[in-house]
Amino acid sequence: MPADPHFDLELLGFRNDLARERVLAFLRSLPEAAGIDRDTPLPLRLPLALLHDPGLRLLGALRERGAQVRLVASPGTDTVAAPLVPAPLEAPPPPRRGTVWPVVSVMLLGLAVGVLARYLPMPRPLPPRSPIAAQEPLPLDAHPASPSSHRLNDEAVGLNASGQFAAAATRLRAALADAPGELALQRNLRTVLQNWAVAELNAEHPDAAVPLLEEALGLASNAPGAEDAGVLSALGIARVRQGDWSAGKDTLERATALGAADAATFTSLAKAYRQLGDRAAAVDALHRARDSGAAGPDFEAMVSRLERELDAEWDFDEMRSAHFSIGFAAGERESREAAELIAHGLEDAYFHVGHKLDLYPADRIAAVLYPSEDFHDVTQTPSWSSGVFDGRIKLPVGGLAQGDPATLERTLRHEYGHVLVHQLSRGHTPVWLNEGIALWSEETRDGDRAAWATDTIAGQELFRLRELQEPFLALPAARVHIAYAQSYLAVKALIDRHGARRVREVLEQLGAGQPFDAAFQAAFYQTPDVFDAELVQQLTR
Repeated sequence: MPADPHFDLELLGFRNDLARERVLAFLRSLPEAAGIDRDTPLPLRLPLALLHDPGLRLLGALRERGAQVRLVASPGTDTVAAPLVPAPLEAPPPPRRGTVWPVVSVMLLGLAVGVLARYLPMPRPLPPRSPIAAQEPLPLDAHPASPSSHRLNDEAVGLNASGQFAAAATRLRAALADAPGELALQRNLRTVLQNWAVAELNAEHPDAAVPLLEEALGLASNAPGAEDAGVLSALGIARVRQGDWSAGKDTLERATALGAADAATFTSLAKAYRQLGDRAAAVDALHRARDSGAAGPDFEAMVSRLERELDAEWDFDEMRSAHFSIGFAAGERESREAAELIAHGLEDAYFHVGHKLDLYPADRIAAVLYPSEDFHDVTQTPSWSSGVFDGRIKLPVGGLAQGDPATLERTLRHEYGHVLVHQLSRGHTPVWLNEGIALWSEETRDGDRAAWATDTIAGQELFRLRELQEPFLALPAARVHIAYAQSYLAVKALIDRHGARRVREVLEQLGAGQPFDAAFQAAFYQTPDVFDAELVQQLTR
């Protein structure tokens, strides 16, 4: 059997200068890249000779840091696998006349492909996706294929059925190296890659899913029918989960144009539209998702929230600063003045909180200012809330803009802290950690909020941190301020002991799909429960 192919890394460029520094710092930890620096010419090929799975993981880590990078087959590998975006494959030479074996081999391959098309499961659906319809097998080219490709094909069937998608893909890549013109083998590899990618998405690993789906699309482009709606749909969902709203929207629109009509596709498309500011399109996509079977309280709450936003913001203007776009009620002098004040404060927060977490997003971040009488109705937040982040920063015009400048500064830093936590963790942070970091983000000097927090919890019954995993909105009003203070003191204790960099590492691991307990223990050398018990003991002395 041919050896598994190996891959090198080719670095093509960087998203921006900050990404350059992060990528180069990461690469210098690899022995093969220890000598690279800012002046190293690109493109740069690093001879890592990685197997396919570790190569994909490294690819995801580098793209997360802003690298433009790809995997290329290592020189001298015994088997050349299809590249991540395969080039057109050349058909092998036609069979020699006067021999019996080519005819027999074609018959055997036809039988193998018939069995594969019948028994190789189609891509597993993303909840609540419905299964993708099976396709009819493509006609085979009239040329011989070696017996080894039949065996590899059969092995891939069993591996795919047992969920061993990486091994199944390796077999099919090797089979295609033997028979590069076989469109049915390309389709079967595409199916395995899609199954593998959907499994990664269900495990909250969109970075691992994207290159698999890109490879699958490359294979699909070699077959009649061009792009595949199911592959495009999964790729669009993955890009939305990465927070790449524009690319996700474009990909999902291509998928729906080709016939994708499942609930998960439309729900993800709605999220992309909303983040890009097209709330009317988002509401329409959610209604199409409902028609396709989407249901449940969370879904209905999303529809209701977007409809309230659409009604409240139908005539809003937009103001742009260097790093923010701010929506506000048109024609109201108070709203425009508030928008200018908020823009200035958010720009301060961009650098202040960015310095704390070493993160400076390149894309503009959306904020919206509601008239005070509309804010709580639109956001469905209690009266004590002075701001909210749910993908956009939302603030009331009155009160904040006209009140104490120090309070406004803290509020804007707090909400922007939520923005960065969300970007790093992709929304997978326990609420106590999220709110604790946001309170820490407010501080001009570390510890500024310590006296307030200590006074707040004095003599009170404390929570266990596992009780503070969900939003504080459900807590009794009299207990909310205790939850915030305790969350801040927990984050402060972690930063005092380990530094802010370790807190960021936990957020990044959560964003990569790592379970919270595992990410916490890797960064802080103890379980969350042990830390919690020690913290409560310390705070109640």
